Amino acid sequence: MTQPTTYGMSVNIYGRGDASLGDGPSHMGIAVYQVGSPTCNMYHIRNPNDTDFIYDPREQPLEDPVLRGRCELATFSTEQKAKIAQLLTAFGEDGENIPEFGVGNCQDWVASAITMLESAGEVKSGEGDFWKSMINKSADQMRESCIARGRTWIKGADLTFEGEPDARFSDQHDARPVGKLAQNALFQQRMRSLLGAGSTANASKPESQPAERPFYISSPFFSQTNNRN
Repeated sequence: MTQPTTYGMSVNIYGRGDASLGDGPSHMGIAVYQVGSPTCNMYHIRNPNDTDFIYDPREQPLEDPVLRGRCELATFSTEQKAKIAQLLTAFGEDGENIPEFGVGNCQDWVASAITMLESAGEVKSGEGDFWKSMINKSADQMRESCIARGRTWIKGADLTFEGEPDARFSDQHDARPVGKLAQNALFQQRMRSLLGAGSTANASKPESQPAERPFYISSPFFSQTNNRN
């Protein structure tokens, strides 16, 4: 007898996000995936130009070199998965739900999206308020809170990419060239998985051409001082 397909949903958290150590906020997105599959549908917003956020859903690997970890929210059937995908797509395509740059970020968007799913009965009561309380927390604080709430936390690879200071990304200034980081195979893998189609070309641009920044995150991903705790 064929077993029914089971899907899962998690909040994926990228980067340390510890303000006390000078980090910018961790990036956050909602992953919907078939249990056992290496890929997921990622629902998130990103900031490509330091002026606006854009809704940028894509299929990508569930695990990622800079994934700090993921907090599992729910499992559901194929029918529920289709409904959740429709709800997240409608929410993401509504520009009124995208925060103004400098006022909110990807974490605010995720918390609001989960609140919407809670109102639709697709996640447990209180889930929206919980994720609102996680805004601007470090990834480690989010992990501890998820575990304390009885959620399963899946640790990510969270690799550190070393690079020269002028190859770092910044939250307040224009994206800087990736420079020698483009020669790092793991960095190229990260760019492909996070940026989606066409990212290989971006990752291989010469130093004179700035690469599009994938997320509202800052330089600790590429800093030599960002050692894992």
